[in-house]
Amino acid sequence: MGTGRGAKRRGSALIEFTIAAVPVIFVTLSIIEMSLESWKFETMVYAIEVAARYACAHGRTCTKNGNACTITVGNVATVINTQAPSLNPALLNVTLATHSGTAATCNPLNSCLSTATQFPSAIDNGVGYDITITATYPMHNPLPMMWFGNSSLAGHSFTLGAVTRQTIVY
Repeated sequence: MGTGRGAKRRGSALIEFTIAAVPVIFVTLSIIEMSLESWKFETMVYAIEVAARYACAHGRTCTKNGNACTITVGNVATVINTQAPSLNPALLNVTLATHSGTAATCNPLNSCLSTATQFPSAIDNGVGYDITITATYPMHNPLPMMWFGNSSLAGHSFTLGAVTRQTIVY
């Protein structure tokens, strides 16, 4: 029953399917993984840009007329954490730098969520001064685990980085 011409066709179809399916599955997984990593990168860039704009809107002159609007490193870290839901705050490293070069380093970000240090400091909080936020996030490449016989690439990672600089507006 299974030894006729139909059995050869089924076996041939199975081989053709296997030859075509393996690359299609690999390419599909590669596209999905790169899409997820691109989303993480864009989220990181967006989060630090929003945080820099937030900090720039809370300069020295915003405290005039009885306003109390100075912010802390913890406030900026919370903005970044809120705006980056796809990133693990235990892996995200952030540096908040001011015009004079002083910096608050949050390695990792969640270590600064409750920091009460004013940012930018009183001497770097003037209109026209720059604020620079730098962020890095590790990207782990899962594709080498699918490469047969190559264990040397397992655990290989890349670091995504982003920088934004904004000027204090008031």
